[in-house]
Amino acid sequence: MKAAPPAAEPAAGDAYLVARAREGYLDAYELLVQRHSAMAYRVALRLTGKHHDAQDVAQEALIAAWENLDRFQGGSSFSTWLYQIVTRRALNKVTRGGDARSLDLLPDLADPAMEPADKAERNLTVDAVTDALLALPFPQRTVIVLHHFERLSYAEIASVTGATEPAVRSHLFRARRALAKTLQEWK
Repeated sequence: MKAAPPAAEPAAGDAYLVARAREGYLDAYELLVQRHSAMAYRVALRLTGKHHDAQDVAQEALIAAWENLDRFQGGSSFSTWLYQIVTRRALNKVTRGGDARSLDLLPDLADPAMEPADKAERNLTVDAVTDALLALPFPQRTVIVLHHFERLSYAEIASVTGATEPAVRSHLFRARRALAKTLQEWK
């Protein structure tokens, strides 16, 4: 394969990198992977609840994106397309079964100077939120993750999930209500 010219790499946008990757420049796709692999893993982890499954999903999604790059229409951003792939792969992984549970679903917010009792309370809170999130039906979990963790708009979530914006709003409303009820019972 060819090597992309070094002058275009630092400020190259995703659209440019996709075009170069389609032309056979592997390092252009490598830059896309570097930019988006953390997001792919983060979303996969929040959707599957397991570190190992999230690694598999993220890797499979990035490979699938490479293998299907010629199918990418460019009607949305590369990241939106990758969200779609990650979400579908995570759904496949989740529906194959297994107990989903991980403390890594939320960022580590603990202060190193935090007292042990405070750390224990924080861990209990993370456990409760993790359990509540993983108990949601997958479509509701997906919109919560994409909206609240990834900060996507309703329109972007609709594009990723293939749903309408009203359906996204409905899933988000139901998910928030279920989370509030579950977490209220936890308190």
